[in-house]
Amino acid sequence: MRFTCALPAPDLRFFVLFSRDDVIFQSGNILINRGDIDDILTNQYFSDNHVDSFAFLLSEKIRIIPKEFQNYLYISPLYRLYKGYKHDYQMFIQHITPDSVRESKLIVQPICFQSHWVLIVGKLKEKVWKLYDSLPNPEHKAICTEVIKQIHEDKAGVFPSDITTWKLQTVRGIPTQSNEYDCGIFVCKYMERAILKKKTDWASLKEWQKYMPKFRTELGYALCLTTKM
Repeated sequence: MRFTCALPAPDLRFFVLFSRDDVIFQSGNILINRGDIDDILTNQYFSDNHVDSFAFLLSEKIRIIPKEFQNYLYISPLYRLYKGYKHDYQMFIQHITPDSVRESKLIVQPICFQSHWVLIVGKLKEKVWKLYDSLPNPEHKAICTEVIKQIHEDKAGVFPSDITTWKLQTVRGIPTQSNEYDCGIFVCKYMERAILKKKTDWASLKEWQKYMPKFRTELGYALCLTTKM
């Protein structure tokens, strides 16, 4: 399945009326300013805010067409960051309860390690972890194992089984990046596909790399739509 999106001509007032520090979008711990929009549109690395804002917009899309998606528990990449700095990280996992686990099919966790983004998806029924990596590397898999262990320790007794014993499988045959900076938008698009009820035909998406500028533009545009000028 391919998605197409005809975007109207950009309103250039946006780039005149807002400075780089002006807030464009804010929700909870997510804060996107004009500079973040520039980064999306100029092939810069994605930050935690970029990935979380995509996840937020995805949740809004699911509210409109819920039948196409599986129920899932999203864990912000800020969970690992805050935990590493010994800040209050519980806010990012407090929604993971025995009830929410019973009602969900997946655990979705984007991870940034040494400026590279990967995605792990835990399948609660199958008791397996799936790793989506646009630049496959054994080191990336190792950090995912560490994060899974942290989730298990912080949410002891919440899951019906020990999530650290689930096999961690790298998803093969998915589109991969051919540059050094698109891992963030790849992870966002992996996430969008991973939570669909319908199985994704990854073979038909081998040319994803050339569509990344379009996907970046769509994200930037969607965030701009949240701002009243």
